[in-house]
Amino acid sequence: MRVVVQCSSAGQRCGIQTYASRLNEYLNKEPNVSSKIIVEKIRNHPDIININYEPGLVPPQFLQKFLSKYTQPVIITAHHIGYLQQFYPMVDGIVLHSLDQVTPETKPWDYAVIPHPALVFPKKDKMELRKKLKLPEDKKIVGTAGFICGTGKELSMMINPLINALQKDEFLYFITSFWKGGDMGELDRIQSVVNKAGKQDNFRIDTDFVSDEELNEKMQACDLLFAWNTMEHGKHKGSQSGIAPDMYGSRTKLIVKDGPHYSYVASLPSVLKGRSPAGEFVEDVFKALRTEDLMNTGNVPEPISWEILVKKYCEYFKNFTE
Repeated sequence: MRVVVQCSSAGQRCGIQTYASRLNEYLNKEPNVSSKIIVEKIRNHPDIININYEPGLVPPQFLQKFLSKYTQPVIITAHHIGYLQQFYPMVDGIVLHSLDQVTPETKPWDYAVIPHPALVFPKKDKMELRKKLKLPEDKKIVGTAGFICGTGKELSMMINPLINALQKDEFLYFITSFWKGGDMGELDRIQSVVNKAGKQDNFRIDTDFVSDEELNEKMQACDLLFAWNTMEHGKHKGSQSGIAPDMYGSRTKLIVKDGPHYSYVASLPSVLKGRSPAGEFVEDVFKALRTEDLMNTGNVPEPISWEILVKKYCEYFKNFTE
């Protein structure tokens, strides 16, 4: 089976590119499957075209032109469902990351629910990782990961309550690489708050873009991870977080905002849910850091690993090629 994975942001630093790159990588590890990433032009004759859809990257006019040009089966991975419903009759199938992305009245005629896969690597010794990464071994580490901005991630809204709540034996770790649009001034705003509070010894931010395994190691080194953004219930129901599954895959205890962007991850075993407002969420984060059993996290990431879920992609694709 020959697959083309279309990604408008190929080569850029963004969540859609990360997803498409991993999908392409793991498809190529499956027997009798070959996959290639493209931006727009298809130079061979694939059996399946997979479009990674997000309305800012694949505007309606682009999608209309693309669908009218190629006759092969088209399967859309819906990273967001904004403006997508009008194209349901024109595509062969849709991959959703959660049924929360649609209402009963707006479901595609043919779809598969494949949760956002997670990076899963073998569990490593936390203290050895801290030595390797030069992180403190005498403090509890609470961290977050992903791009420093984008998709409602306003870390500068969180830094004041986070840094003020930190006790001497606690450490805040941002594993937040620059986005394709840079950092939108976030790094300076965050560092300014830390410096003003005089807590430089209790904070570190890594903004370099690292390999999947190194990202996993940095997350494994933490005692608790959190995921939060500004999206609220009733809005932005069309998307699911990509970094939150990776956090869960690190086997580190995870707390996520009780909101639509994290609805699938929040349903996984042992994941904690925090209240929506930034200040109240921070209270929930530190309550978890200080009272939860952080050694026995209960995370079971293997069922949502890329190795497992790419097989569901192959099964769904085969429905349109056999």
